[in-house]
Amino acid sequence: MTMISYAQNYEDVMLVRALRGIEHGFYIDIGAQDPVDDSVTKAFYEMGWHGINVEPVTHWFQRLEADRPRDTNLQLAVSDGPGTLHLFEVAGSGLSTTNPAFAQQHALSGHQIRESDVPCMTLDSICEMQGVDTVHFLKIDCEGSEVAALRGASLQRIRPWIILLEATEPNSQKPAYGEWEPLLTGRRYHFVYADGLNRFYVADEHVELDAAFSVAPNVFDQFVRAAEATARKQLDSVLVERSEWRMRAEHLHGENERREAALVEHRLLLAESAQREVQREASMVECQRLLDESGQSEALSEASMAEYQRLLDESAQHQSLMRAEALSLRNEISRLHHEVASRDRDIAQLHVQIQVIHHSTSWRVTWPLRLFMRGLRTAATGMLRVGYQLVRWPMRLVRPMLRRLARWTWLRSFATRIAGTDSRLTRQTRLFLFGSPPVEQGAPQEQLADAPMTRQATRVLEEIQAARSHQQRDGNPLRPERR
Repeated sequence: MTMISYAQNYEDVMLVRALRGIEHGFYIDIGAQDPVDDSVTKAFYEMGWHGINVEPVTHWFQRLEADRPRDTNLQLAVSDGPGTLHLFEVAGSGLSTTNPAFAQQHALSGHQIRESDVPCMTLDSICEMQGVDTVHFLKIDCEGSEVAALRGASLQRIRPWIILLEATEPNSQKPAYGEWEPLLTGRRYHFVYADGLNRFYVADEHVELDAAFSVAPNVFDQFVRAAEATARKQLDSVLVERSEWRMRAEHLHGENERREAALVEHRLLLAESAQREVQREASMVECQRLLDESGQSEALSEASMAEYQRLLDESAQHQSLMRAEALSLRNEISRLHHEVASRDRDIAQLHVQIQVIHHSTSWRVTWPLRLFMRGLRTAATGMLRVGYQLVRWPMRLVRPMLRRLARWTWLRSFATRIAGTDSRLTRQTRLFLFGSPPVEQGAPQEQLADAPMTRQATRVLEEIQAARSHQQRDGNPLRPERR
C-alpha cells in the first residue's frame, strides 16, 4: 500500500521504514505545529497510532484539537523545569520561539512578532501525568530550545526507541546540535542518520533499528508526497464531474440527432408529395392533349365529359390537399430547425457552465466534501447489504417456529391487537411467514384450498400427479387399495 508522506523532509518515511512492524504505536511530538502540513506524525495517526502533541501557540493548538481527537494535545512549552516561558510568536509560521536572538532575526526579516507568557513543564512530568510507559519515537522541534527540552528528560524509565531533533538554526543550514548531542550520547543513545535538517538517534537497546537508516528515502519505500496525493484526488474528482457533464451533453446530442432524423423524414415525405403532384399535373396535361386531338368534337359523349370533369375536380381537390400538407410540413421543418438551434444553444451554455464551475473557487474548495459523500454512500450501501446477508439466514431458520406460533389463535389475536389488524407491519409479517394470511384450524375447504403449501407438500403433490399420468397412459388408472 502506498504511503502518503506529510513531513517536510521525509522524516515520516524513515520512521515508518524503521517501525513498520508495530501496530497502534505511541509518539510524542514537541513543537507539533500544524496537524497536517509538514507534520511528522500525521502519517502514523492515519495508520492507527496515537500520542501526545505539545504546542504553545493557540492557532496551531486549535487546529490540533480539531484534527487529532485520538491524541492528547497540550498547549504549553517544554523546558528543564516547571513554570512559565516568554514566547515570541511568529505570526503565520512555524518559527515561534523562546529564544530572543532568533525572534530578533525573524523581526528583521519582516515577520510580525507577538509576545506572551506560556506555561511550561518537563518532558518527565508530562509522561508521568499522562501515564506513558512506552514511546516508539520522540520528535523535538523547539526552534532553539532543544537543550532545555532534553535537560527535562531523564531518559531513564521512559526511553523512546528513536529520537529525532531539528539540528540546524532556523531557516539556515548552520549546525546547532553541538550543545545538546552529548545529552543523548551520554544517556545510551547513538547517532544513526542525518537528512540535512534533522538528526536521528536510536536507543542502545534497539540496535536492530539501525539498518533502517542506512540509505535515504527512495522509490522502494513506496510513498507519495501529500501535495501529490491531493492533486491526484482533485484530478479524479474533476474527471468524474467532467464525465457526468459529458454524459449529459451526449444525451442532449442524441436528442438532437433524433430531431434531425425526424426532419429528414419530413423532407422525404415532402418530396414524395411533390412527386405525386407532378404526376397529377402530367395526367391533366394528357387529358388536355386528348381533348385537343378530339378537336372538342361533339362526338365526345356526355359520359366522357362527366368522367373528365370528375378527374379535373379530383385533381384540383388533391392538389389543394397536397399544398396544405406541404405547408404543414414546411411549418414542422421550421419548428424542428428552431428546436435544433435551441438545443445547440443549450449545449453551448452547458459547456460554458462546466468551464465556469471547474474554474470556480467553491468547486476546488468543496472537492473533499464531494469525495467524502461518495464514500459515505458506498459505505452505507455496503453496510445494508452485509446487514441483509447477516439477518437473512437466521430469519429463515426461525421462520418454521414462528409459523407454528402464528397459528395459535390467542397469540395471533394478541399480536394483531397490538400491531393492528391491517397495519403495514401485520401485512409484512404475514407475507414473510405464509405469503398470505394463516389458515385457522377447522377452516372451510375453500380456505384450505387457497392456503399456501410448503415446498415438501408441493413436491409430493407433483409426484402423485406424475404417477397418475403415467398410469393413465399405460391404460391402468390408479384405484384405491382395498383392505
